[in-house]
Amino acid sequence: EIMIHAGEIAAAMNCKIYAAGGIVRDLLLGMDCIDVDLVVEGDGIELARTLSRDLGGRVRAHPKFFTAAVEFPNGLQVDVATARVEYYLHPAALPQIETSSLHQDLYRRDFTINAMAVSLNKSDFGYIVDYFGGREDLEQGLLRVLHNLSFVEDPTRILRGVRFEKRYNITFEPQTLKLVKEAVNSNMLDRVSKERVWEEVKYILLEP
Repeated sequence: EIMIHAGEIAAAMNCKIYAAGGIVRDLLLGMDCIDVDLVVEGDGIELARTLSRDLGGRVRAHPKFFTAAVEFPNGLQVDVATARVEYYLHPAALPQIETSSLHQDLYRRDFTINAMAVSLNKSDFGYIVDYFGGREDLEQGLLRVLHNLSFVEDPTRILRGVRFEKRYNITFEPQTLKLVKEAVNSNMLDRVSKERVWEEVKYILLEP
């Protein structure tokens, strides 16, 4: 209901909207998913405010990151982001952000299985957008990065990859595993703050 209504708002705003990331992966696996991430090719914060107003939620906007979170009375949270691209001034730095297209937004993500989207637009509602072969990797049980500098730009993806590997009983694709080992041997995780490392370790420890 929320996603259908978000599509209607996007149409009124003359922009495109998609559900992206983990929700697509988990739906394809037939798993429950309570993390709803929406990507807007347009003004994501304005769309979030309208969604919140229409459905009785509460919105928290983060203009610096072009994102907003809508919290509903039943405890459900929907994250809304303007399609954006990230670039890194140096290895392990926090990213600089600019608005972009859906393609670039998906390309900045950690693994192909998390770089898919589903259209919420009336003309092609439910259509899966998969530029990078994430669906095939999911079917074959492979965890693959989108580009060779992925673990250099954000070394915490190594820990995230371990979590996904164990949660979904999949394996690092050979080239990705080679990049993991190179990043570990280069002590890339030492460049990341202890707080960011702990955040990823905490997520691992919360897994069954």
